[in-house]
Parts: sequence; structure tokens; C-alpha cells
Amino acid sequence: MARPRSENRRAALLNAATKVFAEHGLSAPTSLISNTAQVSEGSLFTYFKTKEELINALYREIRLDLAAAIMDDFPRKAGIRIRLEHVWMRWVAWGAANPAARRALRYLSISNAITSDVHAESGVLFGEVDRLQQDAMEQRKLQLPPAMASQALKAWAEMTMDMIERHPEQAERFSSSGFQMLWGALTSKP
Repeated sequence: MARPRSENRRAALLNAATKVFAEHGLSAPTSLISNTAQVSEGSLFTYFKTKEELINALYREIRLDLAAAIMDDFPRKAGIRIRLEHVWMRWVAWGAANPAARRALRYLSISNAITSDVHAESGVLFGEVDRLQQDAMEQRKLQLPPAMASQALKAWAEMTMDMIERHPEQAERFSSSGFQMLWGALTSKP
């Protein structure tokens, strides 16, 4: 008779997958994940039928966690700069506090295993961020093309999180300086 599923065991498998994928990439074997979680490989496949299902579940979980961190107390009615600074500060703080999840998310974000359904539901989580970008374009606040602005935000955030990981005692300074540089780049006329 099969054992009933446990939320604790599922969470342990997702935590192990986060660590393993962060350190070894998505090509890491499922046996390494189950060993890290201290469960049998068969137990892993009780919770996730395939490695792709595990990858999608982990992507969903990390994005939910990130969205919760960013959207908590989101100032929906504030101006563009205040909303963007909120997104920035929350994202950078989340990334600095969750380095393994941040690294795993980098791999997961470019994986072909992520289904269109999971991508779509993940996109809904960040609807306010999309609206922020639309508002900035309508108000002509952005001087960079939208796709370039989005990539600049990601690159500056990753750089800032990397700096904070190396020098945690300067987290506040790096977060503020990173936002100032980003804001200047996004709003300066060429």
C-alpha cells in the first residue's frame, strides 16, 4: 500500500531541488535531489511524476514566493518612481535573502521544460509590474525601449544582489545606489 503524501516531504523535495539546481544546473540527476532531501528516488516520483513536473512545480513555487515578497504592500496608487523603487527594493532584498532560489530561478527561467500554462500563471503574478511599465511608457518616463528597460532592470538587480551576497554589510548602500543608477539610466535622455 502506497504511503499518503506529506506536504513536509513535498516541501523538502522542492527545497532540495532548489539547492541542487542552484549548484549543478537543471541537468542534475533526480537521484541527487532525492539524496539531498533524504528520501528515496521513488519517493520523489510519488510527488512529481517526471523531472519536468518537478521543474515546473519549483518554478511556480519560487515565482510565488518572489511575487509575494514584491507585491506585499505594493503602492498601487503611487507615482512611477515610488512603485519602481518598491519593486526594486523588494526584489533585491528577496534575492539577497534567497541566493539559492535566485540562482535556481535563473536556470528555470530559461528552461524549455516550463509549460506555457505555468508561464502564463506566473505572468499573472506580476501584473502590477507590467502595469507599471505601461504607465511609464504612457507618461513617457522611460527613455529606453521597453524590452531594453526590462533587461536593464534584471541586469542591475542581479548585479546588486551579487554585490550584496559578497558584502552583506553594505546591503542598504548597494540597494539604494543600484536603484539610483537604474532610475538614471531609464529616465535620462540620450
